[in-house]
Amino acid sequence: MTLLYHFMTRIFFFITLVWAALTQSALAQGVAAQSDNFSLISDAPVDAADILSDLETFQRAVIEDLGLTQTVVTEPLRLNIIDDPKTFAAITPGGVTAAIYLQSAAGHDIIVGHRTEPGHLLSNALDPNGLRLVLRHEVVHHILETRYARKLPVWLGEGLAEYYATYARGADGRATFGRALPEQDPLTDNQTWLPMRTVIENMAKYPDFRFASSGPPSRAQRIYYGQSWALAHFVMDQPEGLARVHRFVDGWAPNIDSEDSFEQAFGLRYDPLETRVREDIIREGGGVRLGPLASAAAPASAIITTTPSPQALIANRLRLVLTHGPDTDLTYEQMIALRARLTAPVETNALDLARALRAWRVTDWDGSDAAIDRILARTPDHARALKIRAKTAYGRVSERQSEQSLWDAAEAAAIQGLAARPDDAELHLFRVAVSLPVTQNISPGAQISLDWLQARNTHLRLPHAAMMMIPALIYENRFEHADRVLDSAARWKETAGDKWVIERLRGNVAAERAERE
Repeated sequence: MTLLYHFMTRIFFFITLVWAALTQSALAQGVAAQSDNFSLISDAPVDAADILSDLETFQRAVIEDLGLTQTVVTEPLRLNIIDDPKTFAAITPGGVTAAIYLQSAAGHDIIVGHRTEPGHLLSNALDPNGLRLVLRHEVVHHILETRYARKLPVWLGEGLAEYYATYARGADGRATFGRALPEQDPLTDNQTWLPMRTVIENMAKYPDFRFASSGPPSRAQRIYYGQSWALAHFVMDQPEGLARVHRFVDGWAPNIDSEDSFEQAFGLRYDPLETRVREDIIREGGGVRLGPLASAAAPASAIITTTPSPQALIANRLRLVLTHGPDTDLTYEQMIALRARLTAPVETNALDLARALRAWRVTDWDGSDAAIDRILARTPDHARALKIRAKTAYGRVSERQSEQSLWDAAEAAAIQGLAARPDDAELHLFRVAVSLPVTQNISPGAQISLDWLQARNTHLRLPHAAMMMIPALIYENRFEHADRVLDSAARWKETAGDKWVIERLRGNVAAERAERE
């Protein structure tokens, strides 16, 4: 029995070694690369230099077409190609996408998945042409989320991402945008579209494709993206098209029908709009729009390519799951599985940021602080670490509001974070939110933050977070701005809980206004 036990133990150990070797060899073909605005890490072999060179040129063209400023970034956007279905499923909502753009206090990531099953959404994610389009699509989301001054309706965000992804530069130096893709084919086949009202009124979330009248969810989803692309074409073909979208959004008040507001902005109601957009697609296949002539050529971005170790690839997967995975059994199972595959502790700023954010998410304030302490010991002025420390301090004080020392610590953390990130709207909001309970007055520093937030119309960019200003706005008698903040939040509400909070704050504003008048 003893001999049999030792024999079986050795067999099991040998199988484990073989499995580990196969796993590591499967990851040995990965690649990493860095350019001015992007960093890439891929489990699979891809042409990293070509990808980053294309994205640098593409991003400059889109920013120029949108009339935005070509600012210098201090932190590249991270591109992650994951050849691991379980990790990808632990990050993405339901695994119904080939790629996703996610942002958090720990940083911004584009995550591309890959699967080998025929017909699966991810089966061609590593095709060079498909990968180029997928990455461009997600880069547009990043541009709109980080550089555009206002929050856009989700249908326009997806539409512009599809619209810009087919960018090309002609021989005359002009950019072209909006070329039709095979994914848009169902739109030209006289198929049933989703109702325009359904598409346009879903400002902050996607329609429920399960109940779409146009067929199974996958087909309804394709039609939705196609309609969004067609609507983006319509908007970009209009004089001051994006400004008209803003007028539509601002004019859609609780007592105004969205169709009336859309007509005021664009001169069309929903049925004529659908007819117009259908005709444009059938007549021109969507056509292309000529962008401006290229401005002075930017110097080529230096691209550095390296080969990451298998352990580095596993650590990156763990970072992504810690940072972006929802609180589900699948997420935590994958965390455990990935940790088990690491042969030695990994202590990097990137992974500690992810650990801190995960601890913050589950209200483990001490765990979050411990991870941040490790980062600050290595990099004392690490901007993202200081921001997560401020988020943690705000979370702790929100849980135990009666302890004065916690309010003091939260205000100090917000001030320290702003020293490293002076243009971070969320940190300004934290500073305003914690100042009033500390002093029963608006401190001079919080007054500066409140003025900064109001001058930049933060509620148009962060409609829900901006509600943190409401107590300070009431205290300062800034009732009109408080109304604007709540109107904006109401347009972007996602849940019944959002609606309840908004209405409660409206009542507070109305009561204080009546008392002071």
